[in-house]
Amino acid sequence: MRVLCVLLCFVWGWGYDYTSCQRYYKVASSPSNQTRLINVEHNKQKFAIGFFKERPKEGNLIKEDPFIGLYAFSTANQKDEQTYIIRAIDERAMKLNMASIALNYSEAGIILEAQKGYLTYGRFTAPTRQNGVVSNICYQIYGLGMGENLFMDSRYLVRFLEQKEPYYGDIGIRLYPPNPEDKTLKVEFVDPFFPNVPFLKDDEILSINNHIFKDYYDFEWFVTNLPENSVANVKIRRGESITEYQVNVSRRYGGFLLPDRFFERLGITLDNNLTITSTNPNLQGLQQGLLEGDTILWINNQKILSSQTQSTQEVARRLRYLLTQAVSLGKLDVLISRGGFQFTLNLINGLNNEYIQARYNPFGF
Repeated sequence: MRVLCVLLCFVWGWGYDYTSCQRYYKVASSPSNQTRLINVEHNKQKFAIGFFKERPKEGNLIKEDPFIGLYAFSTANQKDEQTYIIRAIDERAMKLNMASIALNYSEAGIILEAQKGYLTYGRFTAPTRQNGVVSNICYQIYGLGMGENLFMDSRYLVRFLEQKEPYYGDIGIRLYPPNPEDKTLKVEFVDPFFPNVPFLKDDEILSINNHIFKDYYDFEWFVTNLPENSVANVKIRRGESITEYQVNVSRRYGGFLLPDRFFERLGITLDNNLTITSTNPNLQGLQQGLLEGDTILWINNQKILSSQTQSTQEVARRLRYLLTQAVSLGKLDVLISRGGFQFTLNLINGLNNEYIQARYNPFGF
């Protein structure tokens, strides 16, 4: 069948009929949760993969990455089972005539832009369907359809298939969102629970391990692929001074499609009302007396929730903002509601961070 697909691809260039690739998609995919899983072969292994915003309930799940919504299932693994081969998007691929393919759907187009970040998907000239494919030959693909005209490209699919578990490196900071008019990389949020994090809001990131970043997305990819427990040499500009810090790389516990409230590092899960819905008993020593059912009301005498913080993203952003302030102040007093009583916990002494503790000024000056 693959030989036939190649022959038909030569016909494509002269005004193709894509029905052959629609037929291939039908046999190289399977229904799942009102969408489809596509069969891919990578490093001599076969997987049925798909994008889902929530964890699918199928029982044959063998690999998952909730950070970016990719899930892989075992396939029938028959010799004659049709699969896709994943191809890299290089300069040549950007010039190829391709098509967006899904069940009973195909439309010709070209890649407008490769994927830039984990959630900044590639763009195609034609509409894509969720878990459809972007292809130039029926059995090889360059990306997974995400809907609208977006797709997740091969670089991210291969990273998912090759990792043993969902892993994203972290150095305890989140940058300001990318700005096409200003490519300076500055710290917007600092995680106070990250061990010995030395950074402050508005620090400018100059390099990590002598790697100078061309943009925000280069930084994102570089940091998330730093090995866990390795040492990152981070050069920053703070005001007029340039300083270099050594930071022990840890892993992300939130972000991308997952909530990113910084409390995840303590094994604490919060809902949008900032009530603790679960705690990880393996991290109890980091939780400093916070218990399941507690509601966090204030941080450093500032109320967290208001009419401006309704969505999950707004709540997380407000929480990160106040926790970043706490890093600068060297003070982290949290007002808790528990069983009808309200009381304050001082979390600063329990932090593994000499930088933050050194900034504390009990006299307020």
